[in-house]
Amino acid sequence: MALAALLWGGIASAQTLKAPPLTQVTGQHRGFSNEKLFLRPDDGKELTFVVAIPGDANRQWQKDFAVLSRITVTYRAGAPGAPPIVTAIRRAVDTGKK
Repeated sequence: MALAALLWGGIASAQTLKAPPLTQVTGQHRGFSNEKLFLRPDDGKELTFVVAIPGDANRQWQKDFAVLSRITVTYRAGAPGAPPIVTAIRRAVDTGKK
């Protein structure tokens, strides 16, 4: 009986955990340094991200996206006081706006 209660408690706890919310932002790729990416969104304030794309151990993203190109990044919050963490990068869709 105690084992069943323990197992039930573990399942309930696992069900209440939520993945951190993901956010997307589009802007101009301003450069990179090792795992960091610098992006200037359309509002003009430059942002710094840490890039941790699953399956990209060789940092292929640095070769795939040219500096000054428009990209869209998907990111989640980092640890308190640390930059947000990018989990995906893609070329931005051209909306015709400048």
